[in-house]
Amino acid sequence: MDSSKNIIHNCNRKGVGDLIELHESFKKPAVSALQRNLSLLQARTTEYFPRLWPAVEAGLATCATLVLPDQTNPVTLIYVGESSTGKTTVARMFDKLKTADGTSLTYRSDKFTPASFVSHSAKATSTQLASIDLLPKIQDKVFLTPELAPIFRGKPDDLTERFSIITRVLDGQGLTTDSGTHGQRGYKGTYLFAWLGCTTPLDKQVWDVMGQLGSRLFFFTLETAAATTTDELMQAMEHPGRYKRGLEECQDAVCQVVEALFVSPKRDVAWKMNREVLQEIAHYAELLAIMRTPADGKNETPPQPEAPTRAAAVLGAFARGRALVHDRNTVLHDDLPFIVHVMLSTMPRNRRTILLAMAMKDGAPLTVEQVSTATGISRHTAESCMAELDWLGLMTFNQAGMGKTARLSIHEKWAWVMAPQFRELLMPPPTWQKSGGV
Repeated sequence: MDSSKNIIHNCNRKGVGDLIELHESFKKPAVSALQRNLSLLQARTTEYFPRLWPAVEAGLATCATLVLPDQTNPVTLIYVGESSTGKTTVARMFDKLKTADGTSLTYRSDKFTPASFVSHSAKATSTQLASIDLLPKIQDKVFLTPELAPIFRGKPDDLTERFSIITRVLDGQGLTTDSGTHGQRGYKGTYLFAWLGCTTPLDKQVWDVMGQLGSRLFFFTLETAAATTTDELMQAMEHPGRYKRGLEECQDAVCQVVEALFVSPKRDVAWKMNREVLQEIAHYAELLAIMRTPADGKNETPPQPEAPTRAAAVLGAFARGRALVHDRNTVLHDDLPFIVHVMLSTMPRNRRTILLAMAMKDGAPLTVEQVSTATGISRHTAESCMAELDWLGLMTFNQAGMGKTARLSIHEKWAWVMAPQFRELLMPPPTWQKSGGV
């Protein structure tokens, strides 16, 4: 019996109100298991950890890149924040992922070095090394590293060596290395994985090294929470098991979302790409490429920014991943605030802060004093940062003259960065924290 006959058949047994409701039910799309699980997870997260929902959603979008049919490059999202910002709590929510058939989807490493991707330990035989190598263990999994701070600390030569390995691995084409002990060892072919990690804020030296190598790492900043009140401390002591209970419930809910995500038919459906949204993401990639350009110290040579191609590919993957999480096969404007947050988080701190300070003033030029106040650095260092942005071609630094004040303004080529529609995405609190609801 078709839908119309069902409606007629029920006329004799139902009132008008019931009949209208029955008729309306045919118009409403069924709520999928993924949508139900996502709603439950959001409710659990906002109940126990209200500030962390955007970060949890970002982690889900990263995991979702594993099911994109045409994805060839591993996607990395590293949570950045000071102590007690909640980054480790978010990471722990992804600790027990599995697929519908029970296969473990998470590979967690609490102590990690890039050299472990392909090992050359002199204490192990070639046969033993094959079982030690990290790269095949994380293939098609979520690589979880709750403590990455040691990776981002050290001398420039050490940092260069580490990030050169990471850069190659994040190309997704395997890794082969040579040593005097074991000769050439490694893996060739497609090695796709999603990487979630945590670290404390990075210093300028790290940004410069990553910029020189064409960084494949993307970040997500978590802001420091307001000072804990006496009442909050008392509540924590009165309910000592609340954190543990909340974490366990969120872990279970995350597992349910990811399990539903991996069986969702949306990943096999042709994507409907909104060209206006694609253009926006392309603009963000171009801005990120400029902002990640390493400085030469004296601004004497022309800047050599990375090609924005990789940034566009990864930002696009994040956007499609978030769309999948929300059971869509199209990227919408609602996904853009999340992409902007990742883009900003993946810029060196001072450059990002100056950009945001200008946006807060409706795109008006900034004085040295205003830059110094916004960044918390000295006037001398502020002037250096302003000159650096001028060197990059993103802004124009009009030096102080007789009776004039030095000011930093957006370059006309990048005027769109201070247009109202983009500045709205930059304003705190992040607008996408309110737009991710199910």
